Amino acid sequence: MKTLLRILAMVMLTFLMLSLTKCNPNNDRVAGNNEETTLAEDLERERDEVRKDLRELRKDLDRELEKVNRKIDKATDVQRERLEDANRRLTDDRAKVDETLEDLENASNETWEEVKVAAHNTSRDVKAAFREVGNEIRDLFQDDKTSN
Repeated sequence: MKTLLRILAMVMLTFLMLSLTKCNPNNDRVAGNNEETTLAEDLERERDEVRKDLRELRKDLDRELEKVNRKIDKATDVQRERLEDANRRLTDDRAKVDETLEDLENASNETWEEVKVAAHNTSRDVKAAFREVGNEIRDLFQDDKTSN
């Protein structure tokens, strides 16, 4: 009788433990869905960050293009030629950023890593070119001030 009571108590404890921890076959699927949701959220968060960085870069390029266009109107022939070259380079860089943003929007989960790397590379390259153009424009007008 004692053995039967022990077995019954063990079965009840096991049942109680299983019900308290909610161990059932559906938990694996729920855990899998949670992981997929977390991955999707992480992917979307990454995508938003990259998108935000590229849009800010595009805004910076637009502002610099506006400055260059204003300076072209007031420039001498030599300055105008260099400013038009800077304008072309900045316009090309803006087109690269726009193309990368489009790739970003069209990226699937499978292509995301490639698109992310390409977006970072484009961002890095365009920022370097942007600094270079900015320095050239600054030097162009500093040279003009020192020669006067």
